[in-house]
Amino acid sequence: MMIQSTAFKYVPLAFTLINLINFLPSTARATTLTTYPFNATYDVVVTANEITPNLEQTLISGISTDAPDGLTKVNGLAYSQTNFTTGVFSSNTDPNTFGLQGYPLGFITFSDNGNDSLFANQITTGLIDFNTLAVTSLGTVTITGGSGQFENATGILTFSQVQPLSLQPGVALQGQARVNGAFQVAVPEPTTNAIPLVMGAIAASIFLRRRYQVVSSS
Repeated sequence: MMIQSTAFKYVPLAFTLINLINFLPSTARATTLTTYPFNATYDVVVTANEITPNLEQTLISGISTDAPDGLTKVNGLAYSQTNFTTGVFSSNTDPNTFGLQGYPLGFITFSDNGNDSLFANQITTGLIDFNTLAVTSLGTVTITGGSGQFENATGILTFSQVQPLSLQPGVALQGQARVNGAFQVAVPEPTTNAIPLVMGAIAASIFLRRRYQVVSSS
């Protein structure tokens, strides 16, 4: 009876180890980094809603015909502060940057028509030319994650944007944004370290079961 109980004890152990491998968190597994170049031009529409005379909440949407990996849509929410004496302004997806309380956290999302998306934050500086009513800006987009095939994405993109200026708040303005850079996606791989242990447990269970059968038949 001792041999029987020992033999059958190793059978569920082997299956338990196999299940543990399948459910290991991605941080405990080996990963492969895949790099995706990102160079695209988006035709964007920006709508600014005044919060205070020099603070605005901006809504961003855009479409691209040359974005890689089908990420042809961009949407976002950001906040900007303007010095109307110099024309210099700054923008950030975090409202706390400008001391704004109770406002939703901004975002930048690149997406396709399916489940593949990139999630990001944005920091921008720019200049308003009050003579030509043109707005130029430069900034960085920090990739913080994604969905679909871009889950766990990270990276930093740079962008430049040109658009006209309207002195009337709430007017949708059309412009063009150029995005350049690359991002990486960490793809978890099944770990191989536990495979010898699992195979050993399976072999042990088979050996003990056969031994029990021999003893029982003698």
